[in-house]
This record gives sequence, structure tokens and C-alpha cells, in this order.
Amino acid sequence: MAIGILFISMAILLLIAVPVGFAIGGATMLSMFTSSDLDMVINSQYCYSGIFSFTVMAIPFFMLAGLIMSTGGIAKRIVNFAAALIDFVNGAIGCVSIIACMFFGALSGSGMATASAIGSMMIPEMKKRGYDPAYAATIICFGGIVGPIIPPSLSFVLYGASTNVSIPDLFLAGILPGTLIGVIFVATNIVMCTISKTDLKSSNDVILENIPAREFMKRRIKNILIATKEGFWALLSPVIILGGIYSGVFTPTEAACVSVVYSLIISLFVYKDMTLKDLYKTFLDTAVLNGVTSFLLGYSTVFSTFMTFEKVPQGITEFLTNVSENPYIVLMFINIILLIVGCFLDTVPAIIVMAPMLLPTVKALNIDPVHFGVIMAVNLALGLCSPPYGCNLFVGAAVAKIKMESMFKYILPYFIIGVIALLIITYIPAISLVFVK
Repeated sequence: MAIGILFISMAILLLIAVPVGFAIGGATMLSMFTSSDLDMVINSQYCYSGIFSFTVMAIPFFMLAGLIMSTGGIAKRIVNFAAALIDFVNGAIGCVSIIACMFFGALSGSGMATASAIGSMMIPEMKKRGYDPAYAATIICFGGIVGPIIPPSLSFVLYGASTNVSIPDLFLAGILPGTLIGVIFVATNIVMCTISKTDLKSSNDVILENIPAREFMKRRIKNILIATKEGFWALLSPVIILGGIYSGVFTPTEAACVSVVYSLIISLFVYKDMTLKDLYKTFLDTAVLNGVTSFLLGYSTVFSTFMTFEKVPQGITEFLTNVSENPYIVLMFINIILLIVGCFLDTVPAIIVMAPMLLPTVKALNIDPVHFGVIMAVNLALGLCSPPYGCNLFVGAAVAKIKMESMFKYILPYFIIGVIALLIITYIPAISLVFVK
């Protein structure tokens, strides 16, 4: 009965547009008060313990680093480097946008930060090249979902903190899946631009005449070297962050702090694209964003703890194992559940709520928890581009100054491609575990 009250009340609160954090917290307290013998004081205790964690401290620091990079010139140089790599194909500017999202995602770890930073620069450029504004926004939205997969990833930090799975192992596991999804999206953009005859290579500024292949390669290498030189300090950031983690010099949380300090030094004193006024606004925006995230994280912890007391994880394990003892079939059911959850919940509460519930099932079927962490991250990343609660869609629509509904016809093909990539990652564990010891 308690679980029925919990989910029904939460659904009602979400339907009447109550913010997600209040909906989760309110439903939990109502269910606990009416159908449980638990002391209500545990609400505050678990809210506090949910955010009072050294591991969770990585989240606000990665958020801050991402915002500094987006305003301090680092994101702009990443875009220039991406352009040097792939500005010679159909849909070049769209491909550049996706690759820039991949690089920036490897710095910020946040899908929304990536969509906002790269979108503000690339959507106007895509409009100039004749892209439908709705399609340009869609490219940015789906490019942004690679951020929560390619390390360092806030999704992996949350999953590791919730399940006690090694965060460095999760970071390693996300390298190939994130790259695979990014490459597939690039290929999709090339095909769609070729079909729609948008931004064809014959009209690109970099290809004005037929030149021999050898001369073409010389120009390409020269452009890449110039872009690498100009963006050297920006491109060095993931090397320092990830290299420090994997070499054991610092933990993921310490790496987040290093990322903030490094991005500040580069933005203020090397590129000099950030003023003290910009820095103040960045700190303010991060404080607001972290306040929302911490509230969600705190009450999501209470929610998942209450369900543990009510033995919901054990019930889910029993149900799924009764459906089938074949891990492949169970993973299919779990993927469907997570894709549906991703349509209605943000990544933070979804991971905190669902990871502890599903992990017992995963372990019972001898599925590697690290591999499952990647599967969960990919599912919920796709949720960032799934109506009605796709956070990236709101960002893309706002930056492009369009209505979100105009994007729907472009969302479907990219979403289908994303699901195909998810299935590949799900059923070929080696893609996730090849670098994990």
C-alpha cells in the first residue's frame, strides 16, 4: 500500500507541474506518514547524508568548470579544433557541432552544459549555412547527450556514489561507448544533410576548387596543426584530469577541483576571454544550478531509502528473474524501464532512485555492475532528448529561439539511432569493459 501511495501521489504531483524535487519529497513524506511506522525525522537525516559525501562534491565542481569553459574561450577553441578535423564533408558545420560536443563533454561531464555552451556558438552558424533552426537545435541536443557518457561524467559519479562501484572504472568504461555514439550521430548528420541537400561540401568555404589529394592532405594537416596549437591549453585539460585520476594522483572529486582551477587560470590569464564580471556571473549561475541539483539529490536519497525499507528492490529482482533468467531478456526489460523513466525524470533523481533498485537484479544475473552503469548512463542520456522532460530539448529550443514542438520530426530519427547504439552497447559488454581491469 505504501508503494502505491508513493507512486500515485508522485505521478499526480508531476502531472500538475510540481517541480520534480518537491514531487519526489512530497510523495515520499506522504507515503511515509500514512502507511509506514518509520520516524519522519529520517527525511532530514537522509537528505543530509545524500549530499554530505566527498564523492558527491565532484558534481558542483564539474558544473562550475563547465560554465567557466563555456565563457572563458575554451569552448570556442574546441569548436575550432573540431572544424579542422571534419570541415570537408556534407553537413560539415553539423558534424563540427557534434564533435565539439564530444570534446566539451569530456571537459564538463554535463549534457546540459555542453548543449548550452556549444549551442550558443554553433546554432547561429548553422542557421547561416541554411540549416533549419529546429534541425540545428536537434543536432546540439543529441550531441550534448554524449557529455554524460564520455569521462569525466556526472552520471558516473552519481552511479558510483549510489552503488559503491569504482568511479575510475566507470570513467574508463565510458570512453568507447561515448565515442561510438558520437561517431554514429556524425554519420547520421552527414546522411540527413546529403538527403536534404543542406551544407553540401561543394558549397563549403574550405573547398573552392578541385585540388590533388596530396595537396588536400597537406592543407588538412596544416589546418589541424594550427587548430591544435591555438587550442593546446583547452585540449590539455582532459589529459590532466583523466591522467591524474588513472595515475592515482588524485580522486575524481579532487580532479573536479583541479578542473576548476585549471580552467580559471587558462580563461583569465592565458586566453584572457573572461572578465571578473563574467567570473562573478559564472559563480552565481553555478550556485543556483547546484542548489537545484542538491535538493533533488537529497530527496532522491530519501526516496530510494524508503523503497529499500519497503523491499522494492527485492520485489523488482524477483519479478524480473521470474520473467526470465536470461540476462539478455532482462536487460531488454530494464532498458525499456529506464527509457520510460528518462522521459519523466532528470538524470540526477533517476540514477539515485533506480540504481539501488536495479543493482540487486543485475548482480543476481552476474551482469558486471560497471557495464550496467554504462547502460544506465546511455539510457538516461537519451532521456535528455525525450519529451516531455528532455532537459537538452529545452536548452536547444531556448538557444535557437524556437518552439520545442518544431524539433519533434528531427528528434525521432536521432532517437532511433541512439536506441540502436544503446542495444549494441548493451549486448556487446566488451565495448564498455575493454579498458577496465
